[in-house]
Amino acid sequence: MSQKKSKKRQNRPRSDAGRSGQPSGAPRQGEGEGRTPAAAVGPVRHPRPSVAQARQDLEASGQKEGSPGMLVAALLGTTLFMFFYLHVLVLPQMAQLSGGLSMPDQQFLYDSAYLAELDAAMDEPAHGQLNWVHKTAGVIFPIAVGLSVAAVAAWCLPRGWGRWVSYAAGALFAVVDIVENMLIESALRAGGEGAALASAFTTARWVLLVAITAWIVLMIAGRFRRAARERTERIARQVRRA
Repeated sequence: MSQKKSKKRQNRPRSDAGRSGQPSGAPRQGEGEGRTPAAAVGPVRHPRPSVAQARQDLEASGQKEGSPGMLVAALLGTTLFMFFYLHVLVLPQMAQLSGGLSMPDQQFLYDSAYLAELDAAMDEPAHGQLNWVHKTAGVIFPIAVGLSVAAVAAWCLPRGWGRWVSYAAGALFAVVDIVENMLIESALRAGGEGAALASAFTTARWVLLVAITAWIVLMIAGRFRRAARERTERIARQVRRA
């Protein structure tokens, strides 16, 4: 019986470790062959930017900086609309209330005789209508011009005397225009007395308006020129790096 038990123990299957001939704690053959040691990993290579990618990045950066430009465009659009409303629609229609005579606001020079004739052709409702125009569109338009030139200067010019001169020009135009409105009404009600001073303010107003308009155009053109040059230089640098 003891011999049979010993034979049965000898005939029992051995464990996997015993069959493989390796210790139980040793790793199996083939285990971990697909793993790469950390020391064998090379440096990560990032793709170099292409010309198309550089252009897309520059366009995206330009779009992010477009908010001030939208504000400037809105102010300029408002100013153009007010000029059209005041000088193309409202003031020309006032001629229907003055016997066909145009308002002093639309002229460059006039004298006391013209204002006296205009005053005689206008009745009290016509004077009241001109006063209403001066208090509404006649105030909104010069303020819009002053804000527009200030916004364009802040958007296009670096900090310095250029901005301050632009701010001063816009404020001066607004003051001259509003004072001109009051002088015109005062001269009309006085039968032409004080026409020389009112005419001087009207002339100064037109000169300032033309100068400010030209200055705004030059500032915007200069900004777009600089932006185009900087964009070209950035693209050229991106191409050289690639």
